Amino acid sequence: MINQELENKLLSEVIGKVKEETSEWKDALKIGVICVSPDYSSIVGLRVLHSLSRDGELPHYMFLDVAYPDDSQEKKDAYKRVLELTAAHLKKIMDKIVLVEAAVLTGGNYTWIIEELTKVGFAHEDILTLALVEHKDSVFKSKIVGDYVNEVPTFYWEEYNKHWD
Repeated sequence: MINQELENKLLSEVIGKVKEETSEWKDALKIGVICVSPDYSSIVGLRVLHSLSRDGELPHYMFLDVAYPDDSQEKKDAYKRVLELTAAHLKKIMDKIVLVEAAVLTGGNYTWIIEELTKVGFAHEDILTLALVEHKDSVFKSKIVGDYVNEVPTFYWEEYNKHWD
């Protein structure tokens, strides 16, 4: 269980690491924060966004919905298509990207998202990956992780979601 106290502690820790990792990123308007799975990650995304403010400017902010594990392949492909259609436009206005997710479980989403971003010219070193919590067995290893977990976490604010049954 990720209670409010733990969530705030982890947020403070990851935001401190984000500030360290991005200290050379001077222009907020060249930074993009992509909140992956906004139904769970919005709190983290907004806190990270505001931590990247530079000279009174906030970075670009967008949400990227991703499929649940039990969704059809058609639905999974549709979510991927959204990024395919927007990635080249993102490269025109952003030099750096921070991917934010509350919980990286398998690592599959970050894997395909980074693949798509690199196709349009983002270098791996220009993409910072962040997970408030990350499953120890995730195939993807985020650069910034608040804590590692052995099971699917439950956040204190979560309501029942049949997709995790």
